[in-house]
Amino acid sequence: MTDWALLRQVVLATPDIAADGRLLREHLGLGAGFADPELAAIGMADDTMALAGGSYLELVAPLTPDVSIARWLARRGPGGYALSVQHGDPLAARDRALKLGVRVVADQLVMGHPIVQFHPADAGLLLELDGIAERDAWFWDGMGVDPSPHALVDDVVSVTVPARDPATTVELWAEILGYPAASAGSIDLGGRLVHFRPAAETPRWTITLRRSALGGALRDETLLGAAFRYE
Repeated sequence: MTDWALLRQVVLATPDIAADGRLLREHLGLGAGFADPELAAIGMADDTMALAGGSYLELVAPLTPDVSIARWLARRGPGGYALSVQHGDPLAARDRALKLGVRVVADQLVMGHPIVQFHPADAGLLLELDGIAERDAWFWDGMGVDPSPHALVDDVVSVTVPARDPATTVELWAEILGYPAASAGSIDLGGRLVHFRPAAETPRWTITLRRSALGGALRDETLLGAAFRYE
């Protein structure tokens, strides 16, 4: 078992990263983002924006029409795509997942850290585990991706994701992560909750963000195919 796992990045897919990046910044007062230099090699663009609490919102988009995310967008349109979770031992998690029949779609080193991704059809969504053993460190530390002092939100509170069988999905995540579930339908990843709910009741992702001191005027809305809620 591991004694911690931390939700770091909520990832949304979009066909137009420039326009939707501007949209998020206009609505939430976010600052400049960071483009992962590794992603261009697999036909993807990204824009990662920091929140003051240590979490991130990331947009990803296809660079060419033949990559998997382009096909995903053609089927579903923009919306919630992946979650990135900081984990002390993603290779052990990978081995547990393989024993459970969960497919691994990426297994590589990024900036010297082991990264493992699990197939969304098996894990309920594209789940990425990032092996950074120091809990307070992250990839983009020192890379100029600083939270904006004008941001209207400052952390991720929770993400609610549709699932065919919420309880079974949470059990699977707990087994893969080696980390206990918070309840039958939820897992607590460092104080940021991931809820799985029946797809018939929750057809799209709901992303709940914590208001900053400047965010009192925010009202719940739909952006980029996801429901945004503010607490």
